Amino acid sequence: MFNQGLSLDQAPPISVVLRFFLTVPLFGLLLSLIMILYPHEVLTPTHPVSLGAIHLLFLGVISMSMIGALFQMQSVLGGTPIPSPVGNSLIVHTLFAAGVLALCGAFFFSQPAGFVIAAVLLGSAIVFFAQLLLNLLFKAVSHDTLRGMRLAVISLLVTALLGVVMATAYANETFGNYHDVLRESHYSLGLIGWVGALIVAVAFQVVEMFYVTTSYSSWCKRNAFRIITASLFLKIVFLFARLPFVWVFDLVLAALMLGFAVTTVRRLRERKRRVSDVSIWFWGTGMGLLLISLMAHLAYLYWALESLETTALISFALFALSIILGMMSKIVPFLIWFHLSAQGFMETPIMSNIIPARRNQLLFALFGISALFALVSPAYSSLLSFSGGGFLALFGLLGYNLTRAANLYAHTKATGTRFEMSMHNAAAS
Repeated sequence: MFNQGLSLDQAPPISVVLRFFLTVPLFGLLLSLIMILYPHEVLTPTHPVSLGAIHLLFLGVISMSMIGALFQMQSVLGGTPIPSPVGNSLIVHTLFAAGVLALCGAFFFSQPAGFVIAAVLLGSAIVFFAQLLLNLLFKAVSHDTLRGMRLAVISLLVTALLGVVMATAYANETFGNYHDVLRESHYSLGLIGWVGALIVAVAFQVVEMFYVTTSYSSWCKRNAFRIITASLFLKIVFLFARLPFVWVFDLVLAALMLGFAVTTVRRLRERKRRVSDVSIWFWGTGMGLLLISLMAHLAYLYWALESLETTALISFALFALSIILGMMSKIVPFLIWFHLSAQGFMETPIMSNIIPARRNQLLFALFGISALFALVSPAYSSLLSFSGGGFLALFGLLGYNLTRAANLYAHTKATGTRFEMSMHNAAAS
C-alpha cells in the first residue's frame, strides 16, 4: 500500500501538520456563527460580511487544511524533507492565521487599516511558504502529483499577490478600472488553480493508493495540469486585454473538471478494496457537489443570474470541504499510528480506534444536512442559518475528533513503552 514512490522516513514531525489541522475547526466555528447571525448578508455577494465569510471559508478552513497537508505531502512524495519543518511551519501558521483574522475583521468592521495589516501578514505567509516549497518541488523527481502541487502553489502565490493589490484598493477606498478584472482573476486562480488543481493532484495519488483502484489514464495525468495552466493564463490575458470570448476558457476548465469528477466516481465504484469507508462517502459526495458547481456556473454563463453564481460558489466550497473532511478522517489516524510505530511504542493504537467510525459517520451526516441547507439557501436565504447550525455541530465534532487524536498521541508518547532489542538478544537471534 505504501510502496508507490513514498518516502515515509522523510515525514516531518506530526506537530507540523496538526497545528494547521487543529486551527481549522476554530475558523469553522467562527464561520458557522456568522452564517447563523447574518444569513442574508452572507448571501449578498458584494456585502462586506459576505466577502469576510468567503475569505474565512477559503483561507481559514480550506487553505489552512491544504497548506498543512502540503507540508506533509511535499516531504513524503518529493522525497526531500522541508528544512527546519517545526520552525518554518510555525512561522507560516502564525502569519497566516493572524492574516485571516485581520482580513475578515477588516471586511466585517470596514476598517481600512485592517486591509493593510492583512496584506502584510497573508502576503508574507504565502510568499514564505511558496518559496519554501517551490524550491524543493522543482528539485524533486517529477511525477504527476508533484506537477499538480507546483501549479497549485504557484497559483496560490499569484492569487495572494492579486489579493494584496485588491486589499490596497480597499484600504484606500479607490477602485480602478481593473478592479473587476483583478477580482475575477483572483477568484479563478484561487478556486481552480489552487484548490481545484491540488485536489486533482491529490486524487491521482490518494484514490489509487488508499482505495486500490485502477490508475487514472496516462493522458489525463500528463495533460490535466497543462490544460489548467494554459486555460487560466489565457483567461487572465483575455481579461486584462478586454478581449471577447473569455467564457471559452471557463468551458475548457469545466469540461476538464467534469471529466475528473466522472472518472473519480467510476474509479471509486470499481475499487478493488471493497471495505466500507466513510472517507469514500466524502469523496463521492464531493464529486457530486463539483458537478453541481460546474452545472450552475455554466448556467450562469448563459443566463447571468446572480443566484446561479452563488450556487456555483457554495457547491464548489462544499466540494473542497467534503474532500478535506474525508482526507482528515483517513490521514490523521494514519499519521498518529505511523509516528508512534516508527518510534517503537508497543501500545500504538490501531487506526480504527484513533477516530472511531461512529464519529466519522456522524460527521458525514452533519455535513450532508448542512450542505443541503446551504445549497437551497440562495433561493431561501433564511435556511443558511440552519446550515450554519449544522456546521457549528460539525466543526465542534471535528475539533473534538482531532483534539482526542492529538491527546491520544501525546498520552501514548508520554506513558507508552518503547520496544528495545538488547544487543544480547540481537546477537542470539
